[in-house]
Amino acid sequence: MRLPNFIIIGAGKSGTTALYEYLAEHPEVYMSKVKETNFFALEGEELVDPKDDPQQMYHYPWSITTRQEYDALFSEVRDEKAVGEVSPMYLYHSTAPGKISESLPGVKLIVILRNPVDRLYSRFMHLARERREPSEAFEDCFDKDSIWWRRNDLIQEGFYYTHLKRYYDLFDQSQIKVYLYEELRSDPLRLIQNMYDFIGVDGWYEPDLSVEYNVSGKIKNPFVDRFIGQKSILKSALSSISPRIMNTVTKQEWLKKHVNKLRKQNLTKPALKPGTRIRLIEEVYGNEITKLQKLIGKDLSGWLDTTK
Repeated sequence: MRLPNFIIIGAGKSGTTALYEYLAEHPEVYMSKVKETNFFALEGEELVDPKDDPQQMYHYPWSITTRQEYDALFSEVRDEKAVGEVSPMYLYHSTAPGKISESLPGVKLIVILRNPVDRLYSRFMHLARERREPSEAFEDCFDKDSIWWRRNDLIQEGFYYTHLKRYYDLFDQSQIKVYLYEELRSDPLRLIQNMYDFIGVDGWYEPDLSVEYNVSGKIKNPFVDRFIGQKSILKSALSSISPRIMNTVTKQEWLKKHVNKLRKQNLTKPALKPGTRIRLIEEVYGNEITKLQKLIGKDLSGWLDTTK
């Protein structure tokens, strides 16, 4: 049984879905068919049915919680050089670093980080796309007694220094590779080929970079979303009839490109108010960003810029 020799641990809404797809394309890479297993965060826990969780405190019902299920995800590994998974929950879950270190001490860890203000707003837009907003107004995020601070995927996920420090304390620095979302946007091929090199596969391979994955925004036309959205009636119907056929259909690259394009056209993303950005930098994330750039050795002054 071969288990992962690399894991992308986050952050959410920072390009992890795109990286998963680019890695899965590489012939020398095997990726878990479950994109976010969350195993090392939720092992042994009982999953909560979404209908019993109105505040979405436990919002990953597809997670893998037993070792037997986790091992089974990699039962089809053959001669691939790199075996991996992607679980952004690992970044902010306090016990995940220790469990990963114990089970996979030599694993390589990949991190991609986005300005925490933009990440939070993108998360809000993502939830708006699914009609699952934590509250009606984004500005509610400043209320420290609100769901925005209690749920781990909202304000809390953006405390990157606090989260990453746990990994730097447990793993050799050579095992950790940190990228920035800006690097993915400006030169995706360079970033992904550098990542290929890091995990030990052919770094010259060029994946299909033409698809923009997991775009966030508010839905323009609910009727259109019912047919092409993340929870479309067509997708649900096909899954109920034949999961195997559904899996085959969703792997068709031409169809994936077309559907993603249509979904993006049906979304709108209002600009974040400048005053809100300034408050989030000054009141919430500024100190974490300052400490983070020292930890990872990257210039993050752009994240602290309040003039944007």
